[in-house]
Amino acid sequence: MNCLKCNMPLENHYKCPHCGYVDKVARKIIYSSNWHYNQGLAKARVRDLSGAAGSLSQALKYNKRNTDARNLLGLIYYQMGEIVSALSEWVISVHFQQENNPASGYIQAIQNNPAKLREANKVIQKYNLALNYVQENNADMAIIELKKVVNLSPTYIRAYQLLGLLYMQRKQYAAARKVLTRAVKVDRNNMATLSYLKELNKLHGKPDKAQNSKKEDMMRINDPNPIVIEESTGQGYNDYSTGFLSFINVLIGIVIGAAVIWLLIVPSITKSKAAEYNQAVVEYSAQISERNKNIDELQKQVQELQTQLSQYEATVGDAVNDAGVSETKLIEAVSKYLQNDLEGAGQLIADIEPAAITDAQEKKIYSIVKEATKDSVTEDMFYAAIDEFENGNYVDVIDGMTRVMRMDDSYSGAVFYMGRAYQMLGDTVNAAGYYKRLIQSYPDSRYVEDARTYLEQLGDTNNVEAVDIGSTSETSDTGQDDDNSGDDN
Repeated sequence: MNCLKCNMPLENHYKCPHCGYVDKVARKIIYSSNWHYNQGLAKARVRDLSGAAGSLSQALKYNKRNTDARNLLGLIYYQMGEIVSALSEWVISVHFQQENNPASGYIQAIQNNPAKLREANKVIQKYNLALNYVQENNADMAIIELKKVVNLSPTYIRAYQLLGLLYMQRKQYAAARKVLTRAVKVDRNNMATLSYLKELNKLHGKPDKAQNSKKEDMMRINDPNPIVIEESTGQGYNDYSTGFLSFINVLIGIVIGAAVIWLLIVPSITKSKAAEYNQAVVEYSAQISERNKNIDELQKQVQELQTQLSQYEATVGDAVNDAGVSETKLIEAVSKYLQNDLEGAGQLIADIEPAAITDAQEKKIYSIVKEATKDSVTEDMFYAAIDEFENGNYVDVIDGMTRVMRMDDSYSGAVFYMGRAYQMLGDTVNAAGYYKRLIQSYPDSRYVEDARTYLEQLGDTNNVEAVDIGSTSETSDTGQDDDNSGDDN
């Protein structure tokens, strides 16, 4: 934003440092951004991480140079297990404010802990692998991978949420409640987690206990003529109790009956039980033998399935590793860029395929580092690829010139040598395609006449104006002069 009076940049202020003019609109914008920042700070203090992230994002919408809001948003992302998003916010913060910025210390702390970076990369890979298993309806393997994720990163909210949904799908409601409760402890007002818990209560709510206890009414009967029994104090005559003799006779009869049963009936019962026991032993032995055979067959099947699973995990793991390579290289490139190692950062950026970066924040960081480093490495990569061409290493030439065009598509010489390398390898289709692209997109290049000559050798001079071979990046409409594109060789 510039001053309305003298057109000087205001940076992060509403009062122009040049002419002293106070921009009321800029002041309102900055105050609104600071208000949302204060709201986010208050929510973060009570562990409302998702609410704080929303307020801080709103603050950045008002003022993208609010480094305090951006640094706090990075810390919240880091607390939620989103390390890549946290690094993205801190790198942008350092880009806007290079001096006295706490974000530099945060990035340095992560750089000084390579194990943390490897662990973050492993968490991303395993979470992506779990997502693949979910898409393939393989819930068991997805749960195993997600358990590994939450063990490596106990604050990764998205892993807890997905694990809770999988438990709910399998009707393991107690496990789902336990996992989602852990997520609430990390971020107590996360709307997604709370909605999952609400749905879980609907599916597996505990019914209230009905209290149907009845009170017993006590009735007191008042007799107008009560009978009073006076306690005898003298030693009168007591007749012997006949009830006691009856009890003794019954007890003697029980003892005699038990003895008869023990002597006559128990041996026959024991013999019958022994025969049944022997028959049961024979039957169980046969069943054990049959089950041992089944166990052997099942063990063979388990070994075969484990072998297939290992092969499948290796295949899926390679795919997930490829998806995570770009993020890892981008983090390493940012690290070298912040250490002023422009050449090392440029070499890493040249290895990254732009189409592999899908996140908007990562694209911004990629563009910033690429623009800052391309002048340091592009020319050296171009001449290194030409040396490979002279040595006959045509595959290395194709790889090197591809990296050159990723960094700066104005190098017409890179397009020419791509065609020459494909021609030397016998791939006439791609060779003709690159020659036609050079003639169409770089008409002022000194390689155009050579390209026409080689096209004639290939016997393909038609449709030069309509060529489209799927270039690695959009080429310039006019083409740049060879003096600044390294075409002297």
